[in-house]
Amino acid sequence: MTARTFAFVALGFLCSSGSAVLSAQTPMLNPKEMSGSVLPVNDLPVGTVSVRVIRGSFDKNLANQPVEFLVDGAKTTVNTDQTGRAQVTGLARGARVRAFTVVDGEKLESQEAVVDSSGLRVILVATDPALAARAAEDRALASAPPVKGIVVLGSESRVVAQMSNDRLQIYYVLEIMNTARTPVDIGGPLIFDLPREARGTTIIEGSSKQATANGPRVRVVGPFAPGVTKVEAGYELPYSGGRARVTQVMPAKLEQLTLLVVQLGGFSLTSPQLTSQREMNNDGQTIIVGTGAGLEPGQVLTFEVAGLPHRPLWPRNLALSLAGVIVAAGVWAAVKARPHGRAA
Repeated sequence: MTARTFAFVALGFLCSSGSAVLSAQTPMLNPKEMSGSVLPVNDLPVGTVSVRVIRGSFDKNLANQPVEFLVDGAKTTVNTDQTGRAQVTGLARGARVRAFTVVDGEKLESQEAVVDSSGLRVILVATDPALAARAAEDRALASAPPVKGIVVLGSESRVVAQMSNDRLQIYYVLEIMNTARTPVDIGGPLIFDLPREARGTTIIEGSSKQATANGPRVRVVGPFAPGVTKVEAGYELPYSGGRARVTQVMPAKLEQLTLLVVQLGGFSLTSPQLTSQREMNNDGQTIIVGTGAGLEPGQVLTFEVAGLPHRPLWPRNLALSLAGVIVAAGVWAAVKARPHGRAA
């Protein structure tokens, strides 16, 4: 169970697998954190630099805003259009470009970019006073004492099954969501009682420090901060006969069921709780993706993976049968010998 393997299966694939797996709750970057960044793109001609100016969020374009381009020391000023964009074209390869603008006294500037074999896009984000006030209020509420509340398992939570070194590994990628603006106390830890057969339960690096594993149990202690508490855990699940069955009680509401199985030689995935299933390819690796409706707290998630590699059972069964015959014969012989012993 390595972090590299886990990241490929649970994270890398999902980033490219489309809307069937990803949801609207995928965390979005704060536009302000992207301000000044330069992105090479192929939808603009080579030698074109386009700058978009917004206030706080992408739905607030700033039109008629002067943008100053500094190209190899020479200045050119272009006003933004109704989409908040200003651009210069026809720049030679190797030219060094920076963009500047001032919005309500706030100076915004881009990183320096070198024109190469593609067009360039730049975004400059001015502070939105309303959003800034809201963020400050959120920070204050996040540091307030916890209140009684609940958490849910967000729709980006999923369960992943894959073979590793001839062993079946089960991974849980959990997004524990607190939608309140203050920390919440759910009245105790959030406890995931894993299948009794689970071995070597491990909390994956990068998970919240609130999560611990002890035997077939994962505990996540509160209080839970606003937003998402991420927990990733994995364990080995012994199986026989080419089939493995998982039953898992959900301790909190699961907003959407997502099961992933890394395909290897004819695996199949079945669950009465899946409403759709398909196979997708990621860098030559086939993944079975099953989705279903959410589960309520206390409801049992059940699924089975079949077609797993296994050794035939008949040699073991034959050996057990022969051992049983030998034991029975020995007992019969001992019982039969007792009368003769008494007569002697």
